[in-house]
Amino acid sequence: MSSFSLSRVRSAALSTCACALALALALGCAGCSTAPPEPKKPTNARAATTVVKSGGISVSLRCDPSVTRPGGSFSLTLVVRNLSGRPFSWTSPSGQTYEFLAFDKGGSEAWRWSRGMAFIQIVTQVTIAPSESKVYKVAWNTAGTAAGLYTIQGYFLGLASLRPSVSVEITP
Repeated sequence: MSSFSLSRVRSAALSTCACALALALALGCAGCSTAPPEPKKPTNARAATTVVKSGGISVSLRCDPSVTRPGGSFSLTLVVRNLSGRPFSWTSPSGQTYEFLAFDKGGSEAWRWSRGMAFIQIVTQVTIAPSESKVYKVAWNTAGTAAGLYTIQGYFLGLASLRPSVSVEITP
């Protein structure tokens, strides 16, 4: 086999392995979930906010409003902030870098922001400089969702252990 053919075979094999690794990581993380805390009646109907911190990183979740009627929307904002004095990097298993989930009172998933979406299957490196932030905003339209209490979680796939959550209510 010529060196040209051998290099093409190696290149194809490496490309295939990289794609398989990215897919395995993405599928492994897509199925993993941390049990959400039991939702509680929101104390402030205007907004709910929570922050979790670890290792110089702060991840906050804001939901505005925290109470709506069926068919209403919740505006969700997820912010990761580098509180350390050095650049912070993490790896996301695909082109999807963040996720939002809503769970009903029984802990069953009621909504997932990424449901029905497709993301490039490539490992993505994300870096935040000292004192900088990454901000992501989405909306959850509750049409077709039953009235009740829900827990919303937001997180970055490369930082899945830092999952802030807020309680919201859909009133009848």
